[in-house]
Amino acid sequence: MYSRQIISKAVFSLLYQMKYIFFGFLLLACVAIAQAQMTAHAQMPARVPLPSNQLSKADLARMMKMEDTLRQLLNIVMYDTTVKVDDNTTDYTGAIIRNMALGKQDTTLYISAMPRNDTLGLAGRFEKRKEACYKFIPRLVAALKTDNSFYYSFDSLAELSKVYPPDSSFRILTWQMHYPKGHFRYYGVIQMRSSKLKMFPLNDLRDTLPYHTQQLLTSSNWYGQIYYKIIEKTVNRKTYYTLFGFEAADFISRRKIIDILTFDEKAKPHFGAPMFVFNYDDSSHYKMIDTMSRFFIEYKWSASPTLNYDYNKDMIVFDHLAPPDPRATGAYFSYVEDGTYEGFKWVGNHWQWVEKVFNFAINEDDNPPIPSPLFGAPKKQPNLPTQIEH
Repeated sequence: MYSRQIISKAVFSLLYQMKYIFFGFLLLACVAIAQAQMTAHAQMPARVPLPSNQLSKADLARMMKMEDTLRQLLNIVMYDTTVKVDDNTTDYTGAIIRNMALGKQDTTLYISAMPRNDTLGLAGRFEKRKEACYKFIPRLVAALKTDNSFYYSFDSLAELSKVYPPDSSFRILTWQMHYPKGHFRYYGVIQMRSSKLKMFPLNDLRDTLPYHTQQLLTSSNWYGQIYYKIIEKTVNRKTYYTLFGFEAADFISRRKIIDILTFDEKAKPHFGAPMFVFNYDDSSHYKMIDTMSRFFIEYKWSASPTLNYDYNKDMIVFDHLAPPDPRATGAYFSYVEDGTYEGFKWVGNHWQWVEKVFNFAINEDDNPPIPSPLFGAPKKQPNLPTQIEH
């Protein structure tokens, strides 16, 4: 009889403990599903104009020849360090753009490929890259001067970011070059959709702008970055394009930026608009202003936070970043993801900040949802005998 009691108590204890294992697996499954949904819906490709039927055969052949020259020059401009991406060998910057196009943002794939012993210090290496970049620019402009060049996709230039808004009224081409001592310079052009070339060169003047600048900018004093997505909103019959960009700030930190692009009555581009609105419950929040013209997240060079538009939730979602230690508050180059998410929801005519996108808490902050116990709520864990009874 005693043996039966021991066995019954042991079975009850085992079942009681197994439910926590079950709940643990259930929680992991919920987290995995949420992450999968974010990846699946983060990047929905914009409509890109069909290229082939807009160019004559002669122009198409000419563009292909010029593209080959551009590819050779761009390979010199970029890093000589290579990484594997989808069974293809590409350079560090190409991995950035290709992964962003696939919705795989800031993966450790290209972060780990950052050269720790860069060859820029070798005699003439940097000058060779700068010379190639300066040759690349006029040749790209010459290619864009071809009639209907807007419809040519430059597919082989993987290191050149090419983004279109949903209305395909223009495209932005951007690329970067690594300078000595961890400095980066960005280059770009806005090409309008037309048969004859209409473009706006982008002049990177980040170094002359305030930190996390909120100034309204133009193509002449552009905040340089690589764009990886554009979405559009309409307010009072005017279209506002929301741009998502990546910036390698220096050798220890990275930034992602959300900016607003508009065109004035003369069809000239302007960057920035007071459309990012924050409402706080307390005045001690780390952000000091309530409305921003552009939004930044800054983080450690090896971190991989997301910042993108989630079509499933119909909102912008990004990782909440925090310092590894409270004493490092404000030292953004040390910030990493903490497992929670913030966002922006379009409300009427602006982007409204959402403090917590995924809220799994029940009764207490950050508690995962736990179903009721299978056998009711026991008052305490059953006590097992310390020795075998006979």
